[in-house]
Amino acid sequence: MDAWVEITRPDGTMERHRIDGEQITVGRSPTAGIPLVNADDLEPEHMLIAPRPDGCWVSVAEGASPAIARGEAVRAAMVPWGTELRLGSVDLRITDKPTPTRKATGSGVSWPVLIVAFIGLPLAGWMLLTEPVATVPMEANAPPPELFGEEAECPESGDAALHRARETAEAGSHKSERYPFDAQDGVVAVQHWTVATACYAAARQRADAARIRAERDAMAQRIEEDYRTHRLRLERALKFQRWDDALREARALRALTEHRHGDPYVTWLDLLERRLQLILDQRLGSSE
Repeated sequence: MDAWVEITRPDGTMERHRIDGEQITVGRSPTAGIPLVNADDLEPEHMLIAPRPDGCWVSVAEGASPAIARGEAVRAAMVPWGTELRLGSVDLRITDKPTPTRKATGSGVSWPVLIVAFIGLPLAGWMLLTEPVATVPMEANAPPPELFGEEAECPESGDAALHRARETAEAGSHKSERYPFDAQDGVVAVQHWTVATACYAAARQRADAARIRAERDAMAQRIEEDYRTHRLRLERALKFQRWDDALREARALRALTEHRHGDPYVTWLDLLERRLQLILDQRLGSSE
């Protein structure tokens, strides 16, 4: 069955996500079904949403703050279609309607929607035709960049190399723990562990070098798998014109490739994200 979750962020911008399959999770982890990576007041996978014929089953993770519906705390309940929930600083609306139905308000939608509401659809069409990002191709015109570069060399030797190895290994461990909350922290963890491996080798600490190398490779593999998954999901969403899903995947990929700023593929992702937002804003405006 078809179901969607409408998200309104604290800055007033709105997103719409299709619920694929039997359930979806909402949280600040980039691997959540609906990733809200900047929502620091949410858990990595804060809430589960499972569509049913008569509504949706919602369940908040153990230890997470409850959702709020009509002023009451909700931890696990069946809610009817159209229910609005407050999750941390984010507002959610669960619907089975194929197009958005929420009315535009000063705090509920982004500025392109307000323009549509007050000036009319002809201007929205003009925006899409004249805005430079409207010509951005839906297929990448460049291959995705590698997330990780060449093997590093230790800038130190002797005791200084051992000190640098221990320092960067510890920094890598701290960053790796934050990967579910910030994709770039995972990338930086791999970079730190690459340097730590080289410095342990330079200090002739072969066992430590092998240990950190194994941690580095495991983290890199995990991130690469997420990278491939998000690319495949983006391609599929664009193919079937599921713009809300495509926007979510484009944002996840931008988070993973932020350190490759200036790469043609990353530039395309940035422009694609803006184009998809314009499309969704126009769709929201046309439903008013």
